[in-house]
Amino acid sequence: MRLLLGDPVLRDRLQFWLFTYNTSNPILLSARNLRDALTSVVHDLDPEGRDPALRDMVLIGHSQGGLLVRLMVTDSQNRFWSNVSKEPLSELKMSPDIRELLQTSMFFEPLPFVKRVVFICTPHRGSFRATGFVLDIVRRLVTLPIKIVKGAADVVTQNEAYISPEARQGIRKMPTAVDNMSPNSPFVKALSASPIAPDVTVNSIVAVQGDGPLTSLSDGVVRYDSAHLDGIGTEKIVHSSHSTQAEPDTIEEVRRILHEQVAEEDSRATKGAGATTK
Repeated sequence: MRLLLGDPVLRDRLQFWLFTYNTSNPILLSARNLRDALTSVVHDLDPEGRDPALRDMVLIGHSQGGLLVRLMVTDSQNRFWSNVSKEPLSELKMSPDIRELLQTSMFFEPLPFVKRVVFICTPHRGSFRATGFVLDIVRRLVTLPIKIVKGAADVVTQNEAYISPEARQGIRKMPTAVDNMSPNSPFVKALSASPIAPDVTVNSIVAVQGDGPLTSLSDGVVRYDSAHLDGIGTEKIVHSSHSTQAEPDTIEEVRRILHEQVAEEDSRATKGAGATTK
């Protein structure tokens, strides 16, 4: 971050914001909180919509954070809820606050003010590390919010006939973010099937270790095949471990992407001014 802030172009043209979250919470819940935070800050800072720069956001996410970022530009439709029940959410019995929680956590649409996303070592198809021994340890250490645990259990109790057997078992155990990132998790499969908005520019930075065909490599946590996306704007391969944020090649690629964003904003502004003066 310090190196990017030291860039004279970026320092004068961009504001860098950070979003912190509990990395053990279910990813859909963390993504809901991110969406709420972004939506609130845009409304609070510019309620009348006069600041075009605030509606030209770039989101950058590393690892699990990349999955949160993807949900900001994804049309999930009914994919996540269909893993739970074939019945509409509105038809099931539950308290109003749990219904609101599920509605806002299971259904996502692209945020209109996010124009570019940058994925860094993001496990779009899961991480091979989120299995076995690691998963068992995390389950023992993580304590999820009691409201969520109790609310989920109540939903199963009141609607057992309409909840899929897999979901009943999963809800009673309340999956953590590590469960979510297992390659076989319903969440990962639903997310990878959800399209990214076509008007969003996508850049990806993928770290690999060792030599050989990319499809045989990983960064120690995420395999190339999981981090790779077809048909995106750019993909930069860096030779690094999963914690690649401080690597010069990674920083330089982020810098290049942000300079490209600034140039595109300047181009749009110039065209807009020309159209206004005609």
